[in-house]
Amino acid sequence: MPPSPPRYIQSLTQPRIEGFKWVSPQDQLDERIYREVLSDGCSILSFSSSATAPEFTYSVGLYLNFLHPEILLMGLHPDTARGIICRIREEAIKGQTIEAGSVRHDLFDDGRELRFRPVPQERYLDYVPRNCNLYFSLFLRDASRDFGFPVLQGIWQDRGGSFPDDPDCDPAFVAIHRLVAQP
Repeated sequence: MPPSPPRYIQSLTQPRIEGFKWVSPQDQLDERIYREVLSDGCSILSFSSSATAPEFTYSVGLYLNFLHPEILLMGLHPDTARGIICRIREEAIKGQTIEAGSVRHDLFDDGRELRFRPVPQERYLDYVPRNCNLYFSLFLRDASRDFGFPVLQGIWQDRGGSFPDDPDCDPAFVAIHRLVAQP
């Protein structure tokens, strides 16, 4: 029996985004991302912390397949972040969308609040570069140099229940979120 076609194969010939065109993969990671976008609806990438950034995880392909903003999570263990993005993907499959300003209490197992804020486009190349590759055709079509896809950062509470904009929030925790977006 031949393998079944990927679930989101229509994105190859009938993308939901006007003007989207696939670009050739640049490397093996791009090839893997494309396969996962076509089979699973999105790819999820995690990166270790460095001297300039905490560990972070983000989605690639949510916008292409579901017109849902891509998701970026900073400072979470990759397994936790992947679990949250997988939940969001499952909701996107059902047509649900998280918007800027949304607040969720059901994405962490312990019920912590997660707020979603737009990521400034000037930080896209720093934190979601593989999305910039995937959606490159959208960038080229727009004279304003808008990247053409939205990204939301999930801002979560520290252990004391404080958000980065609370005065009693742990300063190290504030730094994790300051790199991308302030609530």
